[in-house]
Amino acid sequence: MGRAAERVAALVRIATGSLFLAGAYSKITGEFVRGGFASQATKIAAKSWPVWSRFLHSIVIPGAPAVAWLVAAGELAVGVGLLFGLWARAAALGGVLLVLTFLLGQSYVPGGSWADWVTAGLTSKFAILLLLLLATVDAGRVWGLDGRSRRRKPARE
Repeated sequence: MGRAAERVAALVRIATGSLFLAGAYSKITGEFVRGGFASQATKIAAKSWPVWSRFLHSIVIPGAPAVAWLVAAGELAVGVGLLFGLWARAAALGGVLLVLTFLLGQSYVPGGSWADWVTAGLTSKFAILLLLLLATVDAGRVWGLDGRSRRRKPARE
């Protein structure tokens, strides 16, 4: 990958990390961790894939206060990792898993048309693709702590 492309990937990584940090901040300081997640999870369970609905009802909703903090902490970790380029590949892959959990609650369209299936959870689908791309190009190497740590290690002989 050329130097210009690496810089664009770094800018996209930084912007994506900022968005995850903003999401985490709003969850931590808002109603999400103070009971808002429980009501959201119940609504999501009613419209999600059957297997995901069972998981939400059996595990997530009963443990909603802890799961809300886990989601917020996950977004925070992904945001910090991407923003600072610290273990950026791991952060991007963690983001994929996190967004996939959102997608499972957004993309079930029983009896829907092809267009309904394609557009259901479209933002999450694009986020997953973006995060996979960031992980693939190792976007933490440029303007990130991943690149700094690699430069400090002596070359093996």
